[in-house]
Amino acid sequence: MSEPIIKTEYGEVQGVSEHGCIVYKGIPFAKPPVGDLAFRHPVSPEPWDGVFHADSGSANPIQDQGGFSVPNNSQDCLYLNIFVPEENGKKEVQKGRPVMVWIYGGSYNRGGSGAKSAGSADLIFNMSRFAKDTGTIVVTFNYRLNLYGFLNLHFLSERFDPNCGLYDQIFALKFVRNNIAAFGGDPENITLFGQSAGAACILALMSMPDAEGLFQKGIIQSACVDHFFTEEESRRNTKSYLKRLNIPESEPEHLLDLSAEIVTAQNKAYSAALRRSGDVRCAFSPVIDGKTLPEPPSKAVLTRTLPILMGTVLQEGNLFVNPIPAIALPFTSLLMHIKPRKGTGSYRQRISDGLSDYVYNIPMKEILEHYPGRSWCYSYQHIRPAHKENGMGCFHACEIPVLFGIMNDADEGSEATGVFMRKIWGTFAHTSDPGFEPYLPDHSIHVIS
Repeated sequence: MSEPIIKTEYGEVQGVSEHGCIVYKGIPFAKPPVGDLAFRHPVSPEPWDGVFHADSGSANPIQDQGGFSVPNNSQDCLYLNIFVPEENGKKEVQKGRPVMVWIYGGSYNRGGSGAKSAGSADLIFNMSRFAKDTGTIVVTFNYRLNLYGFLNLHFLSERFDPNCGLYDQIFALKFVRNNIAAFGGDPENITLFGQSAGAACILALMSMPDAEGLFQKGIIQSACVDHFFTEEESRRNTKSYLKRLNIPESEPEHLLDLSAEIVTAQNKAYSAALRRSGDVRCAFSPVIDGKTLPEPPSKAVLTRTLPILMGTVLQEGNLFVNPIPAIALPFTSLLMHIKPRKGTGSYRQRISDGLSDYVYNIPMKEILEHYPGRSWCYSYQHIRPAHKENGMGCFHACEIPVLFGIMNDADEGSEATGVFMRKIWGTFAHTSDPGFEPYLPDHSIHVIS
């Protein structure tokens, strides 16, 4: 039996059957942001004739290379993927399924949801198992990163739009709202879920007028809550970035001519320079410009009432602190204003825990303690055997392969934890309640171990 052909507002698409899902890969949700459209807010793609065979993934955004970076990079990256569970092997479209939309993290400088190599059917995030186990339709998409998505150039020239990366997300959500019913999804039951910068983006979207009504709830995993720049801070950073490239402030259009290789190298150097200045924020964070992003999301969300599930992992800071040489730990702590957490652990672990509190735990609790809507909190504490052996512990982003069931070295305990997490995430998507007690200050934090 062939896979169903789905009619979207831009044309017909046909997916492929994989692992109990029909998967639609590499659907364009905007025109390629290249040439005259580079550094602009996204615009609708050209409609296509015939059937679009959605059987391979797209390229991923241009990015810095290193931990959590993904290959196959291009400016032409605005595509999405849809995972639709089959019902007992039946391929016909079911109606009214909850929808879950994933926003990847990576410090606004790395990450993607496209293919692992050009023209490949192998995606960065295979959500088939997650979609089946949660009984939801899952959507993943790309958004522009670093200077293409978040460097503030608008104050230099109206040729450049602000916060393009956030508007890519809004545009993808508009595609979902307008078309997901044809795939069997419920456009009135859309859950955003994301991790790190992706989770912070959910807070931003909750506070943006242009995103109003595009989703109904959020799962916010290890959000870097305060990683946003004021207009003044972003202007200073932009000037520094241009100076490194010897581009005059009066001629920012020269950025249009940069090769991907130059951008990649410059992004890495620029990020390192910001860290040396003592700023722990992501180098290309979104800008609170008073218009597209009116105020700090941590403040704006306190007027919202969407159901939210927020959480962190036990030792977020290990990912960042463990690689630092022991001799540099005191200086790093002082430079970045990290107060070691009191306790009996090693000095390194207390600094790591202090970073976890400073960047993740304390800002999260500030939101939860004042949030007017329904909210729940979890603490992920599972340590996979390999991470126990190498000393990484329960570090930032370690829950993602467990949650999605895409571990290369799965063990029985991690498999069980993944099943448990997918039940919680799926229950929240279906019912707007994860199945445990709502958050109250200093208790009602659900432990996942």
